[in-house]
Amino acid sequence: MSRRTLADVAHLAYMLIALDHSTPAAVAREAKQITWVIEAHVTMGDFDVVAVVEHVTTKGFPSVAAELRRIEGVTRVATCVVVHP
Repeated sequence: MSRRTLADVAHLAYMLIALDHSTPAAVAREAKQITWVIEAHVTMGDFDVVAVVEHVTTKGFPSVAAELRRIEGVTRVATCVVVHP
């Protein structure tokens, strides 16, 4: 049996989310409800939440980022697409 990798199934991106004064834990919980978001974590640093997103095509990432921007308190979403050389 061959081993399937993530690259065989979907494209992966990390979406870095900056907030105003909203609670990061609440934003992470709401982000997890969005289709294609498989994980969301509260972080410390320039960004407050990191969402892990799987999508069947990289062209789907902008629509996920737009949904994340609609969450109350989100001021910025930066998308980092994972590239498999």
